[in-house]
Amino acid sequence: MKFFNTFSPLAFTGAFALSILFSSLALGQTPCVNGSAAGYPCQNVDFLSFMPGTQIGGGEMNDIWGWTDPLDGTEYVIIGRASGTSFVDISDPVNPVYVGDLPASGASSIWRDIKVDGNYAYIVSEASGHGMQIFDLTKLRDVLSPPVIFTEDAHYSGWGNAHNVVINEASNRAYGVGTNTSSGGLHIVDISNPLAPVIMGDFALDGYTHDAQVVNYNGPDAAYVGREIAFACNENSVTIVDVTIPTDAIQLSRTTYASSQYTHQGWLTEDHRYFLSNDELDEYYTGVNTTTFIWDVSDLNAPFLVGTYVSTTPAIDHNLYIKGNLCYQSNYRAGLRITNLDNLASGTMTEVGYFDVYPSSDAALFNGSWSNYPYFSSGVVAVSHIEQGLFLLKPNFFNVSIANDFICYNEVAAIQVDAQSLGAGTSFTVSGLPIGATYTSSIQADGTTLISVTGFPQGALTSYSITVTGTDAAGATGEGTIGVTVFDCINDILGCIDSTALNYNPSATLDDGSCTYPCTNITFSLTTDNYPGETTWDISDATGIIVLSGGPYPATQTLYTTSACLENGCYTLSVHDAYGDGMAWGGVQGSYSLTEDATGTVLAQIVAGSAFGTLATHQFCIPTSIPGCTDTTACNFDPTATVDSGACQYTVTAYLDNDNDGFGFGPAVAICAPITLGYSANNTDCDDTSNTIYPGAIGTGAGLDNNCDGTVSGAEILTCPADVNGDGTLTVSDLLLILSDFGCTSGCSSDVNGDGSVTVADVLEFLSVFGSPC
Repeated sequence: MKFFNTFSPLAFTGAFALSILFSSLALGQTPCVNGSAAGYPCQNVDFLSFMPGTQIGGGEMNDIWGWTDPLDGTEYVIIGRASGTSFVDISDPVNPVYVGDLPASGASSIWRDIKVDGNYAYIVSEASGHGMQIFDLTKLRDVLSPPVIFTEDAHYSGWGNAHNVVINEASNRAYGVGTNTSSGGLHIVDISNPLAPVIMGDFALDGYTHDAQVVNYNGPDAAYVGREIAFACNENSVTIVDVTIPTDAIQLSRTTYASSQYTHQGWLTEDHRYFLSNDELDEYYTGVNTTTFIWDVSDLNAPFLVGTYVSTTPAIDHNLYIKGNLCYQSNYRAGLRITNLDNLASGTMTEVGYFDVYPSSDAALFNGSWSNYPYFSSGVVAVSHIEQGLFLLKPNFFNVSIANDFICYNEVAAIQVDAQSLGAGTSFTVSGLPIGATYTSSIQADGTTLISVTGFPQGALTSYSITVTGTDAAGATGEGTIGVTVFDCINDILGCIDSTALNYNPSATLDDGSCTYPCTNITFSLTTDNYPGETTWDISDATGIIVLSGGPYPATQTLYTTSACLENGCYTLSVHDAYGDGMAWGGVQGSYSLTEDATGTVLAQIVAGSAFGTLATHQFCIPTSIPGCTDTTACNFDPTATVDSGACQYTVTAYLDNDNDGFGFGPAVAICAPITLGYSANNTDCDDTSNTIYPGAIGTGAGLDNNCDGTVSGAEILTCPADVNGDGTLTVSDLLLILSDFGCTSGCSSDVNGDGSVTVADVLEFLSVFGSPC
């Protein structure tokens, strides 16, 4: 959710002053040294240049994306503004050039989003009637006297307003999200002919989608490899949809989480195993530090939350993207934050770099960095600052990775080196190789280096520790080490060799770590005491390996929950207190419990006030039983159940309730009892698309027949307190009047919510109905 980014006089004043400062000082490239670059706090991220908003079209900035010209490799930043889209040549990122502006299609809006497919940019806006602008990026090559004013090359009018556009470059499809169509869900468009886009289908079942990523899936869930899958952030859930057939999109899962405030945006890891998401309002409403949610999506039908990464700052997170094993987050006032993702399986991330574009404050407010684009092969990261303009930055990491660290002796060990911290003329040496092994290096299209190692000896299973050292022309060096295990694929067969596993392979001679076992869902709940930073916990299996962990925590007297499916067996829960007073101090007492979800059995707990010292341990085994329906006549009979759960379901008559207001519509259908969300025992609804319209409903003042009595009367009659200027419509004119009256505490003419003053609450209420007729 993106709102009230600009409604502060101080924000305007600060942006203007900073524009003058940067124009006059003309800050040049500055490395991050001792935590500072060009006056900004930083770590492992260098400052290249800054362009004030006044130099790239003016107004406030929003979304940002990039394009690399395939002819000559020139890199361009595409940055959204309230009134249009700007294009910046960053072939020399220290001296970027503003090429031109594509004005908005219609009214201005603080919400504008951009994506690229091939050589075309696709631009959408929340402005009513904006549609989707399509712009031929190759025109940027021909600008001789920048800046110029561009015109769009094509226009898609299948929707009016859209919050965002999502593009799957592998399928040449664009997905409008948050549009005025398809209940705000996925509006699917064929852009294989960029100048003649055609609607292909949609997905509206789960309602409004705020943002999404759509990929040709190539992850661990074999059932969906090769399918086109959408990972959608739908305000209070992560919803996964198979959109391979646009006219018959299928929801695979919809997963919520207890602390949800506004599920905003997310991105997949490159192996499609994990999905990281942000919640734009949890920091604002609950006071937690910046929190990133780590989802295991290896089973698309049953994703689960592995854990959360809690940052050291209270800033609101907004947009994140993943490149390699790094996550690049734009966290409003905390700026660009970069985390390492090597330990996602343990539910953890590690911050390895940042550049704080709003150094005066990290508060949970909607100023600072809107988004970033980290995919340029040059290593430049472009960052948009709402009030100030465009930052061009460059991380200075030396990163070594390998896609497959378990190979046959006759295969190539492909080592990827991202030597962004080194300059021109970088050469590499490799050590730790066995006798007879050799290596070659080559520059890849994305600017990284591929080191290919061959010639491993045939024989017994052997592990090698390989070190790559890079040295640039200036003598600067970087070093990284990876491990590779080599086996004999001629005489050995890989597979699961554990006969108790679900996927046991009796022909296998070498275990490849793929064994899977039955698991039981458990939930660990912990309420913190007065020193939450002292509390950590972990669950270890019978061999002592930690399989789940959490803490330390940021907030006092706050409930935190972690859920997981643990392989059936016996475990030890260990809860640690760094100070040694357990979870009780100064009258503020903490507690925790571990439960088996299916039965509700408490496996371990400490009641409030228990002073257990530095460590409390609990042994437990799961499952405690196998609950289910044991009635063979029920439609959900479970032949594996040992205890009847009392949840047997039998066929009943019901009616579809599409708007979930408790009143159905249309013909009867047979379903398993009980009647669940989406169905009703009656079919008396007069409008099954709105949950405010049903027999007996209270009027909403929207001019609708809410109670289905055939007339619009009483509280149903349209009221319009947000129409400040009384012209019958809710437009920018009304917003300007509200802003001009902002801070009024008595006799206020722009008091939208009737509380006697004009505050942020009035602005938010106005934005919720912006564009509506009265």
